[in-house]
Amino acid sequence: MNQKKLTGKGEQMKEKMVAITARILREKGFKAATVRTIAKEANVNIAAVRYYFGSKEELIGAALEYMMSALENVVSVLDDSRLSPTERMKKYILGYFALAHKHPALFRSISSPSSTDARETYFIYLNLLHDQSWEKVIENMAAITGYTDRRDLELKCMQILCCGIPYHFGKQQ
Repeated sequence: MNQKKLTGKGEQMKEKMVAITARILREKGFKAATVRTIAKEANVNIAAVRYYFGSKEELIGAALEYMMSALENVVSVLDDSRLSPTERMKKYILGYFALAHKHPALFRSISSPSSTDARETYFIYLNLLHDQSWEKVIENMAAITGYTDRRDLELKCMQILCCGIPYHFGKQQ
């Protein structure tokens, strides 16, 4: 990333561009995140992207880091030993769904990335983080149910995640 010494106003401008880029990514996806669109919505000159970030890719990277920190926080609850496995799963599922609702385009890209998206470093990272959370989901569900068969656990987890969250976690009794 471009490491310029910035004034308070410059930092605010940079943060604004990151937030707007993140919003465009989560609402419209990567193809819509053009320099022209970002600059227009941030009410800055197109040259500001190069000045503050060096390139569009660096700005996109900063926006993704901003968005990924929230996903990392959601995944981290699966390791919280202060909570029971059931409480960890409930917090994880509710947090994951809230995040997916907030960043729909990003989560669509995770679940079915295009060939271009799949080659991007951030998508490799996101998929790795997603895969790591799946392992933790399986571990927590094994602790809750006592099941040991991996295939059975995966099937049950998918059924709960796809069909039974309200029933299993108290939204509707």
